[in-house]
Amino acid sequence: MKTGICLRGNESRNLMLNDQRRRAYQAIIQTNEACMLRVARRLCQGREDDAQDIVQETLLRGYEAFIDGRFDESTNARAWLLCILNNIFLNEARRRKRQVDADVETLIDQGAEHPGSRQFASSEQPEQALMQQALDEPLAIAMASLTPDLRLCVVLVDMEGLEYAEVAKALQIPVGTVRSRLSRARIQLYNHLTGKEIKKKEKRFERKPWD
Repeated sequence: MKTGICLRGNESRNLMLNDQRRRAYQAIIQTNEACMLRVARRLCQGREDDAQDIVQETLLRGYEAFIDGRFDESTNARAWLLCILNNIFLNEARRRKRQVDADVETLIDQGAEHPGSRQFASSEQPEQALMQQALDEPLAIAMASLTPDLRLCVVLVDMEGLEYAEVAKALQIPVGTVRSRLSRARIQLYNHLTGKEIKKKEKRFERKPWD
């Protein structure tokens, strides 16, 4: 009899705990969903369906982890959710790349091109295709030319205004790596938008007459 009472007590506590976690997660969503949607839209460059799918998948995975107690509530919730979102985005880009590679191999094996297949230029990557939209906008084209890791740093720091430490937490990389990626991304964007090229300064040593 005591065992039954103990079990019912544990179940009641678990239900109360889960209810508290659901309410806490709902508060996290209300605080961070707009930011997540903005980031997803910028990563997907106008592909609203893709952006919505990424955010919904992020919220679902976040909810499962939160209810299971796999989120440390003392840490930054936005960084945690953006980390999940980033992983989903990159996994989707890789999945599309594998699909494209498989389609290309099939076409080569068949010795012909399927009229409905998506043709990629040799320099175009599937993750860039995910970004390319509104091709009349120079910035969109320049952003599409960046690799996903550089692009995300630009979105999070320069567009969303996140701190370096917050981005480092979201991407699970050192702050120094964030700074390095952002620097490379800014140089590539500048080169793409202006048609000029920024080169690293090199020290030149002139030989002395007596050398």
